[in-house]
Amino acid sequence: MAARTIAGVGAVTALLVGGPLPNAFASRPEPTALAVQPERSGADTRAEVQRALDAMVRAGAPGVLARVDDSTDSWTVTSGVADLRTGREVPHDARFRIASLTKGVVATTVMRLAEEGRLELDRPVGDRLPGVVSGADRITVRQLLNHTGGLADYIKHKEFKDPADYGERTYRPEQLVALADALGAKHEPGPPFTYSNSGYIVLGMLIEKVTGHELADELRRQVLEPAGMTRTFLPLTDPQLHGPHATGYYLPAGADPQDPGALRPITRINPSFAWAAYGLVSDARDVNRFYQALFGGRLVRPASLEQMRTGVATQQAPVFPRYGLGLESAGLTCGEMWGGTGSIPGYETFAFADRDGTRRMILSINVQRNDPEVEDMILAGLGAFNQYFCGKPYAPTPR
Repeated sequence: MAARTIAGVGAVTALLVGGPLPNAFASRPEPTALAVQPERSGADTRAEVQRALDAMVRAGAPGVLARVDDSTDSWTVTSGVADLRTGREVPHDARFRIASLTKGVVATTVMRLAEEGRLELDRPVGDRLPGVVSGADRITVRQLLNHTGGLADYIKHKEFKDPADYGERTYRPEQLVALADALGAKHEPGPPFTYSNSGYIVLGMLIEKVTGHELADELRRQVLEPAGMTRTFLPLTDPQLHGPHATGYYLPAGADPQDPGALRPITRINPSFAWAAYGLVSDARDVNRFYQALFGGRLVRPASLEQMRTGVATQQAPVFPRYGLGLESAGLTCGEMWGGTGSIPGYETFAFADRDGTRRMILSINVQRNDPEVEDMILAGLGAFNQYFCGKPYAPTPR
C-alpha cells in the first residue's frame, strides 16, 4: 500500500496530504447519479450498520456513534467505548468537535451574504480584506470556498507539530494566516484542488468584515438558528466539551497503531487554532438537522445550493471524488452523496445526506489517527454509509 498521512486537521479529503492516493482507494469506480434506495426493513439496515461500526472498532476506533434520520424514523447505534480507561458506553447524545463540517456552515453563511448582495463570489477577497494574504488581489471568494486558491495550509507549519503543545495556546486568525503566508503559496489561484484550512480562516475574517459581527454570532444568526441547531456553537478558546461526550484520543506521530496503549487522550484542547476552518462543537442530531435544512432549501436558494454541490476533482477520487463550496462528496456504490468529513485532534466525523436532505447519516469517532492503517477504519465507515444508503456492503468492482 502506498504510504500516506492524514493532515493534522481538516476534512478527510485532505487525509492524503503528504502521500499519494492509496491503492485501495484508487481502485474504486467513478460515482454516478444516486440510485433509489431499495426497500429494506429498518431492523435489517440497523443490524448491518451496527456490523460496520463494529468493524471500525476492530480497525482501531475506540468508539463510534452513528445516527440516522429520515422522514419516518430516527435511530442511533454505537460500538466500542467512550473512554478506554473506564470502558463506559458512547452516549447517544454525545457532543463532539465536528472539525471540517464547520466549513459547510461557514460556506452557507457566505452564500447567504452573497444572496443579500453583501459580497461577490467571483471578486478577489482582497477587495474587502486588502493584503490579508499574498495574492489576495487575485484569489476569489469562490476559490477560497472550493480550495483552488493555492494557499498553503497553516497546519503544515512546524508550529503545529504536536496537538498536546499547540492545543494549549491561543491563536488569532491573523496569526494563522501569517503562518500560512510564511509557507508560501502552493500554486497560482485556480485549479488544481489544494486543500487548505487557511482559506476558511480568511473566509471567517471576511464574514466579520462584511457584517461587523463576531463570526460565532453571524453563524448562529445565518445558519444555526434557522436550522434548529440548538446544541451547536463555536467555542473560540474554551477547551472543555460541555455536556455528554466521549473522551477524544489521538495517535502521536511515530507511535505504533498496534499498541493498545499508544493512544493519548486529548478531549480538553484550546480550539482557537481551528476557528472558522474546523472549530464548531455539535452533536449528531444537530449535524443531521443542518443537512436537512440546507438540502431541503431552507437556508439558501436553489441556484446557490447547485453551486455548493458543483465540485472540483480531488486527489481522493473516486472515494471522496469532488469538493464543492464547503461540501464534499462520497462515491458510494449506488452513486454520489454530498455532505462533509472532518478530522481534529480527538475526533473524526463523516456526514452525508441524499439530494433533498430527507435521509441523513452521521458517524462520529473519538480518535484522530495519522497512520497508514487508518484506511481500514475509514473504509469500514464508508461501509456503514453504503449499507444505509445503498443497501449493500461497500465492495464495488475495481475499475
